[in-house]
Amino acid sequence: MYIKIYNTFTNFNSEQKLNANELYLYSYLYTLQTHENKVYTNIDLLAQLITFNSKKSQNIKKIKDSLQSLKQKQIIQLNDTKNNNELMIISFCTIEGGYEPITYEKFRSFSDVYDYYIYICVARTKEKMVEFSLWHWKSLLELSKPTTVQKLQQAIDKGIICKREGKYTDEEVAGRKQKKQEKNIYYLPQVKEKVEQKENVANKSATSSNNNVKTVQENNNISADNEQEQREHNWYVKGSELTANDFYIYLTTNDEKLRKQAEFRINAISKNEKGKYIVESLMKEAQEKIKDEQQKHEQEKLKQMTNAVRLKDGTIVAVDEKNIDTIDVNDVERIFYSYHEEHLDYEIELKSFQPLLRIEEGNKFIYKDRQEMIEKAWKLYVDHVKTNEIFSREKGEKIRSQIFKEFLPNLKDETKTKIIYKKKKDESDISEFIKEEKKKEREIIDIAAIVVEEWEKEEKEQEQKVKERQSKLNTWLDEINKKQKVHDDDDLSFLDELD
Repeated sequence: MYIKIYNTFTNFNSEQKLNANELYLYSYLYTLQTHENKVYTNIDLLAQLITFNSKKSQNIKKIKDSLQSLKQKQIIQLNDTKNNNELMIISFCTIEGGYEPITYEKFRSFSDVYDYYIYICVARTKEKMVEFSLWHWKSLLELSKPTTVQKLQQAIDKGIICKREGKYTDEEVAGRKQKKQEKNIYYLPQVKEKVEQKENVANKSATSSNNNVKTVQENNNISADNEQEQREHNWYVKGSELTANDFYIYLTTNDEKLRKQAEFRINAISKNEKGKYIVESLMKEAQEKIKDEQQKHEQEKLKQMTNAVRLKDGTIVAVDEKNIDTIDVNDVERIFYSYHEEHLDYEIELKSFQPLLRIEEGNKFIYKDRQEMIEKAWKLYVDHVKTNEIFSREKGEKIRSQIFKEFLPNLKDETKTKIIYKKKKDESDISEFIKEEKKKEREIIDIAAIVVEEWEKEEKEQEQKVKERQSKLNTWLDEINKKQKVHDDDDLSFLDELD
C-alpha cells in the first residue's frame, strides 16, 4: 500500500503547497483510511499518535492548525467538532496532477517531519535528484536560513539524502572577488552511481549547457566551516557609514559571522523609526540588485536554449525531444518564446490558452477554467518542441487560434463577442444570469483580448521591465554615492535631513 504524494504539495508557488507538519499529517491520515477511504478519529487520539511539539497543548494546537490548513487547501474534508474527544470523520479530496507513491513502510521509517519533507522533495523527481539552491530549500521548508542549513545537514548525516557540492566556475560573481558556483546536487543514496556518471560526463564536456547552468552562489555550503567574506564592507567598523552595497553583501555572503554582525547592527538602527525606514530602503535596493542579477543570468541561460518552460516552482527547464514528454503539464507555469526569432526573450502563461472573461465590476479579467484547452495547447507545444525549432510569437498565436476554432466552433471570424457579468442587485441574480448563459450554451469570451491583447500586454510589460533594469544598472553606482549614509550609534540626528 502506498500514499499519494502529489507534485503540488512541494511546489512553493502552488496553492496546495504544504509545510512539513501538514505533509506529515496528511501522510499519517492516509495510512489510517478505512476501506471506505475515510478516517475516523479525534484530536486526542491524533495527539497521542503524532508529536509536533513536546508540550501537549502546543502539540494539539499544531495538529488543529494543520487540519484546518489541509481543509482550506481542499486536500481533505472533515466535520466541525467542539471537543477534542469528539468523533471526527475525514475524507480525501480529488487532486489533479501527478503524484509520487510512497509506501506505508517508507513513511513509517521517518520520525522527523523535516527529514520526511526533504526526502519527498528529492524522491518525487524522475531521476531522484535535484539541483536546489539554499534559497530554494529555504522557501520549501519555510524556515530561516540557519535552520534550513541545519535540517539539510541532519538529513545528510542520517543518510536520507546525499549531496554533491556545486563546482566553482571560471566566472566571477559580480562585485565580488569570488568564483561563481554551480548549484548543489541533492540525491537519494540509490542513485549515487548515476550522479557520479553525470559528473564524469560533465568533466569530459565542459561546454555542455545542461551541466553548466551557473547561478549566483546563495550560501549552499552546509559544512561547519563558513567561507570568510573577501569583499570590502563596513559591517565590522563601529559607527561606519552603511550603503546599499553593504546590504547587498549581507544578503549574498557565505560568512555566517558577518551575517550575525550585520543583523546586530540592523536591529540597532531599526529601533529608531527613521533608521528603520532607511534600513528598509537600502534593503529593498539591495534585493532589487540581486533580482536584476538573477534575471540577467536567466536571460543568458535562455540565449543558449532552443525552447524552455518555467515550472510553477520558478525553475527554468530547457526542453527538447528527449525530455519534453517527461514534463507534466500541471507543473508548467509559462512557456518561453522568441519575439524576433533570434533567441528566447519573452514568456506567456500556459493558462492564457483559455477563454478570457471581462467582468464589468472593477473592470477585471479572469480566465475561464478550460483544462482541456490547456492540455491541447501543451500537446501542440510538445509537437513543436520535437521539431527542434525555436518557439515564436507567431507560432503561439497559430496554436491559440487553432485551439479556439476546435473548442469554440460557433464563433465567427473577426467577431468581437463581449459578454459581461453585469451588476446585479444580489448574488442570486448573478447566479441566475450565469445559469441562463450556460443554458444558451454560449461561450463567454472576448476574442480580441485573447488573440491580441494578452500577447501585446505581456510584451509591453517585458520591454518596460528590460528598460527599467537597464536604467537601474546604468545609474546604480551613482545612486550609491548619493545615498543617505546610515550610522548605528545613538546620534541619529543626521536622518532629519531626509524629512
